[in-house]
Amino acid sequence: MRISLSSIPLFPILIGVVCGTIFDAILPSIFIIAIVICAVVAFIAKRNIIAIILLATTLGWGNSTIRNAPVINSEYLEKELIFEGTALSIQEIDEIRTIIVKIDAVKDSSSCKHLPHIKSCLYIPSLNPTIEVGDRISYLGELKYLKDRRDLPYEFDIVRHYNRKGIYTSSFIQPENITIIGYDNSWLFRPEKYRSNITHLIASLPLTSGCIEFLNATITGDTSMIGEEQRIKYSISGLAHILALSGLHVGIITFFIAFILYPINIVKGGSLRYAITIILLWIYAILTGLSPSVTRAVIMATIFLSAHILQRHHSPFNSLCLAAIILLSFTPESLYNIGFQLSFVAVASILLFAERLNPISRRKRILYNIVSIACVSMAAMIGTGIISAFYFHNFPVYFLFANIATSYLLPIIIIGGIIATISIAIGIDPVWLCHCIDFLYNIIDWLTSFITSLPGAQINRIYFNGWIILPYFAAIIALFVSIYKKKWRWSVLALSFGIFTIIMGYATQPRHNSTEYFIPRNSYYTNIIMRDTTAMYLISTSKGGDSIDALNKCVEKYENYIGWHDVDSILRIPTSFSSKRLYRRNNFVVVGNDVIYIIDNEDDLYPINIKPRYALVCRGFKGNVLDIYQIINPDTILLSSDLHKKRHFRYVDSCLVHDIPYISLRNTCFHRVVIE
Repeated sequence: MRISLSSIPLFPILIGVVCGTIFDAILPSIFIIAIVICAVVAFIAKRNIIAIILLATTLGWGNSTIRNAPVINSEYLEKELIFEGTALSIQEIDEIRTIIVKIDAVKDSSSCKHLPHIKSCLYIPSLNPTIEVGDRISYLGELKYLKDRRDLPYEFDIVRHYNRKGIYTSSFIQPENITIIGYDNSWLFRPEKYRSNITHLIASLPLTSGCIEFLNATITGDTSMIGEEQRIKYSISGLAHILALSGLHVGIITFFIAFILYPINIVKGGSLRYAITIILLWIYAILTGLSPSVTRAVIMATIFLSAHILQRHHSPFNSLCLAAIILLSFTPESLYNIGFQLSFVAVASILLFAERLNPISRRKRILYNIVSIACVSMAAMIGTGIISAFYFHNFPVYFLFANIATSYLLPIIIIGGIIATISIAIGIDPVWLCHCIDFLYNIIDWLTSFITSLPGAQINRIYFNGWIILPYFAAIIALFVSIYKKKWRWSVLALSFGIFTIIMGYATQPRHNSTEYFIPRNSYYTNIIMRDTTAMYLISTSKGGDSIDALNKCVEKYENYIGWHDVDSILRIPTSFSSKRLYRRNNFVVVGNDVIYIIDNEDDLYPINIKPRYALVCRGFKGNVLDIYQIINPDTILLSSDLHKKRHFRYVDSCLVHDIPYISLRNTCFHRVVIE
């Protein structure tokens, strides 16, 4: 397949739309005028490609700006009001629900006002009442702008994550203050109910629980039933992509539909067959939530089938560009979606390399198709491997073996699952078919377990700066051109970019302080986190079951910090501990030369022989802060963020009145470097 810019006329437009979407987030809007002027100059100079890119940049920028979240009237912020809206998504972690709601009305004591649709994040410390996607809810709470709560370097930026989805506010809601008032029957939420019905049908099949979870994920796209252990297995074996709906799944669905509709082709109804296939594919895309990867695949399939109906040639690359432009036009924030990035890069990489990696001639059709499966997996990994490593910090070593075997089994399992689901829906019990599906699923499950158990199955702790991806892709493009044009100069350029990527990946690794400690913000207990080179320690006021919870949350929350600093694990420090730079004896903690005295209740307040640098006042203390200063005599008092709000501010007032040096940790993390 020959590739030229003339066969991909939408490529310059896509570049411009992507640039415009990025610029909207990082540059002031005034720069758009400069881009328009440059576009005019480029047209006058007959640099049409550059002019088109610049013009598309302004369109992408404008579209992204228009679709930004509406400005919220200040009269609705930080006031206890009754809001009404529709639940868009629900996530449950550790007995706390996070609900994304689209607010459209606000009530006070005298009126009800309609609002422009505002997306907000609700935190509910309970699993009750039961709320489903599409439910209309009314709740009493305060609408507040999301605040950056990152305490340690490299911590996940949840505010930026939500902002990219158009979510700028949040509310903490008690379960008794939220009520379900109905259901949104608009076309946006009806597919969710239909998908839920399909899930119930799959769950009623005579299959093992693991197979039901697998089928539900690969047919409906709902991965909520998949356990964490299974996710890890599929990630290590390089099969995580089959749990998320993508072009692979759409291709299987397309094949199944084409097979069912084949009789229409016999009576010379090829165009009708293609038209019905397009309609059914879009119904499937809507039912599964119009995820970027599925939508991309369905758009490309629509263009491909439409070309057959109209008896026209089509360019896969141009179709890919059109799919990206359409998605970014409706949802510019999709550009930052991992699924969007992996899906489009994977397809582009497959189109560029899959055929060229295959050493078998097309004349040997059977052998060519067998080898093609391995080539497609290799080609996809060439493009997506570095992106996946950047986001997930690992790389599956044996991905090729796993994907080759799964490529033959997955279509049979999915198609069999669809037939079984239809059968159970019309009252037929497909016992024999379910036995076959279970058998094939068990092969995949055994394969993932076997690969996971192999030595070196996954390379972990892969951390590098995001800009390293740019020279990597420059190397990939140069490699393709060298293969395409068969010129050694491009091979040298590809090798140079590759070496540059590796060298800069190592050279730009950040230098870290050898010893430092943090007192991060926490609502229920106080933690002191200390890192001494590659060893990390946790001192916590948490007790009982909260002790394990505190450690697990630190490992999860500060995963990137741990990875960047090459820390093996976090050790929770007992009440008596001693190492080169950390010493603890009951309430005394010494980090380097810093002496910290922890005060968590009134019994901790008594004269001591050592003058501490800091007295850390925690949630359990309910006495007078002046007594701490007089009895303990610290240089500075640290007011932990787990203190009750009213007591915290009472202590602040007391410190100000009596001129006591203090630091409030309510809105900031405490950080000290002990040894550079």
